[in-house]
Amino acid sequence: MDLEERLTPEQREIVETNKDILVLAGPGCGKTATLIHKIKRLIEQGKPPEKILLLSFSLKTSTELKEKIVKAGFKGIRVDTFHGLAYDLWREYHQREPKLVDERESKLILKRLFPKDKEALKDPQKRRIFYDYLEKSGLLDFDTLLLKASQIPLSYRGFYIFIDEFQDISPDMLEFIKSLREATFYLFGDPNQSIYGFRGVDLRTIKTFLDSYKPNIKLLTLSNSFRCPEEILKVASAFQCSPWKIEGFRSLKKGGCVMGYSFDNEKEEATYLKRSVLNLLGGLGLEQSSHQSISPKDIFILARVKRVFELVHSEFSKEGIPVALPEDKAIQLKGEIFSLVDNLLHNRRSFEQSLKEASSSLKSLVKNWMELFDHDYDKMIAHLKKIDLSDLVFPQVEGVNFLSIHSAKGLEAEVVFLVGAEEGLIPLTLFSDTSFEEERRVLYVALTRTKRDFYFSAVKGRKVFNRVLDKGLSNWLKDLPHREIKRKASSVKQTSLF
Repeated sequence: MDLEERLTPEQREIVETNKDILVLAGPGCGKTATLIHKIKRLIEQGKPPEKILLLSFSLKTSTELKEKIVKAGFKGIRVDTFHGLAYDLWREYHQREPKLVDERESKLILKRLFPKDKEALKDPQKRRIFYDYLEKSGLLDFDTLLLKASQIPLSYRGFYIFIDEFQDISPDMLEFIKSLREATFYLFGDPNQSIYGFRGVDLRTIKTFLDSYKPNIKLLTLSNSFRCPEEILKVASAFQCSPWKIEGFRSLKKGGCVMGYSFDNEKEEATYLKRSVLNLLGGLGLEQSSHQSISPKDIFILARVKRVFELVHSEFSKEGIPVALPEDKAIQLKGEIFSLVDNLLHNRRSFEQSLKEASSSLKSLVKNWMELFDHDYDKMIAHLKKIDLSDLVFPQVEGVNFLSIHSAKGLEAEVVFLVGAEEGLIPLTLFSDTSFEEERRVLYVALTRTKRDFYFSAVKGRKVFNRVLDKGLSNWLKDLPHREIKRKASSVKQTSLF
């Protein structure tokens, strides 16, 4: 059977539309598969592969797309980050490598310019002063690189540009995209998963940009979820929040469970979750369960703020449950990357010599990045100097993964537990700059990570950032099924979540 015969009507319309399109894709609705089919159709229509370009905000997503493009057998198609394309355009135009400052160098410059302001770049005037300083010094950072590249006179007429995860595009990237507007645009993403407001990302700004520069763009949807079961989608739809609406999510999977639990204190919460996870793993005969045992890697423990699940992580470790902290691993990898870059730039060691001392994890990542950048060492090093932690977060296969909701974006598991579902954490109102629209999307992301069941837990009193949260379960979750768990001192047997 031809693979295209398996496409849903929604996917087929996307593949067959020959104009600018904006694809609103629900969670697990086959976005990447549809994108690949769209590329296949362009090639079948005789479009030159060198005029097909795939762009993404993150190095991680670009690498994954490159792997899928290679696996599909497509040759000559360029996959890159926005910054990677800008790097190539600037280098080709000026016939030299751009002098890019890394994260540490930027901080030192900002400290000299604004010694009393740790968030100077949030002030437009101070941001301008910083950029002027870089320009006078013959330096660039990744944001100014986008700006300078957008000013290079080039025409993209006849090009076909795919933008994956369009909901993550920052204002600086939008300015860069203006220079590409003569191309045909295929934008894919889920606006309900836009959770990077702290980076300046704003959905209304993206919509205004598209209304202005691509006024005839066709709005299409992918609403059939292959991942999330019916009950999960039903609950998640209540937390959609974007300027574009996807009506009527549909699931190809029946069932699904959403259930919450509240406890007197964190110790009881951690103990209960420990026993429930053991039950999932087949390690306890607590009660008869219809669920088959699953592996640790198929369970996510999520939290809005990471320190909330510290006690749960400790209880799991004491019990011998395999656990993993992908974000801690990412921090370790970032340190390794900075050491690698220092060796290359300052110790004048060869790339091969420096990489010999790297961990197996970093060696594997570097191999993938080299494929992405077509073995362009200078370009790869430029990216490594500005590597973001989110590009280094990967779920571990050897344990239950503990993740912040932000780091879980783009990932999936069979069962998801959200720890810390109290008022004050969901939504997060501990700080003064809360965006309630974005907080709704954060909860939407948490819910749609699961392929099966979603559980949430709250306690009557939790201390976070030296503040005591004592209002109990979040008002956003009180209308969902939940029950209070009371410890029975005389009982030997503990009820499981199931």
